Amino acid sequence: MIKFYLKLLLVLTGCVALARFSFAQPSNAVYPDKQTNGGSAAGGGLTGSYSVINADNARNATGNTKPNNNFALLTVSSTLGTSTAWIQLEFPSEVTSSTSTPVTVYVRTNNNSSALLGGGVELTAYDKNGIQVAVQSPGYRTYYTADGSVFLAITPTATFKYVRTKLSSPVALGTSSLQVYYAFYGPGATNTSNPYPFNVADCGSPNVTTKGYSGLTLGSFDVLNAGNAIDNDLNSKSSFVSTGVALLSGHITQTFFFNGVSNNADAVRVVLSQSGSFLAVSVSSAITLQAYNGNTAVGTSALANALLDADLLGLLGGNNNQVAFYFAPKDAGGNSVIFDRLELDLNIGALGAGLGSNGLNIHDVRRSPDVPLATGPKACSNIGTAALSALAPQLAISGIGGFSYTWYATAHGTSPVANTQNWVVSGLSIPGTASYYVETTKSGTGCIASPRKKVDIIVSNPPVSPGVALNP
Repeated sequence: MIKFYLKLLLVLTGCVALARFSFAQPSNAVYPDKQTNGGSAAGGGLTGSYSVINADNARNATGNTKPNNNFALLTVSSTLGTSTAWIQLEFPSEVTSSTSTPVTVYVRTNNNSSALLGGGVELTAYDKNGIQVAVQSPGYRTYYTADGSVFLAITPTATFKYVRTKLSSPVALGTSSLQVYYAFYGPGATNTSNPYPFNVADCGSPNVTTKGYSGLTLGSFDVLNAGNAIDNDLNSKSSFVSTGVALLSGHITQTFFFNGVSNNADAVRVVLSQSGSFLAVSVSSAITLQAYNGNTAVGTSALANALLDADLLGLLGGNNNQVAFYFAPKDAGGNSVIFDRLELDLNIGALGAGLGSNGLNIHDVRRSPDVPLATGPKACSNIGTAALSALAPQLAISGIGGFSYTWYATAHGTSPVANTQNWVVSGLSIPGTASYYVETTKSGTGCIASPRKKVDIIVSNPPVSPGVALNP
């Protein structure tokens, strides 16, 4: 059974946003130091043209140390037929890669949505003899980062030395361009989704995100500003929208890749808003969350309507209200699962209205510790006190850091009543149930609080002592 925990996020106008975290390569990243380039013009140059400008900007060199913002510019144009332009980057030495131990290369480009969605970009890898080598399906993957960069990732399954990026002109009449900043790979990377080592003390912000679809036509939708959902800034957002007429069916997905696998007993906080005219109940029943470890789905998927209580559901009903809720991936037995990514799937057909230019917004996705452990004590009204205590479920994980604890009198309130692990409640003089809520936060920059645990104190009157009969 999966447990879900809820919390309201209040965002005050004028609050200072958290700083954006730029995408950065690992300290031991390897960059190509040589390049070649070329292309072909449609119709022998009569109906098309191509150019590669400042090609040396894409290679690592003295005076052009990567990573930086210098780029080569590929441009293609045609009125009949297809023009192409390409740049091939050469690594300093051969890179050993195989099906069992693959190495992923990342090519930084700009966000040319029309070229990327329309199939106008192609990545290929070659060995030292210039022979093309096989790569993992689907050829290349597109990752968006918090600073607005786009990385095209290709994973050769054989030893390689060169990676080529080719741009083709649009099928219809027109011109297309692509900026190529550099390429790199991370030696010793343990996964193929990003080249970062796992850090157990990491606060759980995704470093890259992807977008996808099913049952839709290319160009009929977009996930605008995909990287804004992982920039640690609640004032920014990625948005699921239709780019033409309102969509009535199909699925749009956004997947969030964390810095390695999760810790045991991790949850994920998702912050959403919606700008359209959809009913909140329709929006919540149209969103599915699924955790993955690599390409394998882990734990049970969940609809957002299972995660939202009445208060949060009411807030989601338009007006761009931000609503935060938690998803704790667990298996059918209620045990936490290990994951390294989270997919959010919007089923357009379940919205009850067509998806137009005002759609669903994702403001933040981040891991947190799961709900703390705590039990409710009993209290006597004549004494009026009870001792509360909470425990983070991840204390036994080596190197994870420390934890702080915060107690509240309400499930969604923002004013704490205590900031300590152990707290003595006073004033319990009325029989009944007194409820408090506790959350825990892992130490570290950018860490967020866990879901809240409700703790009920049962207050009873003291037993009445029997009368004593006195004999004369």
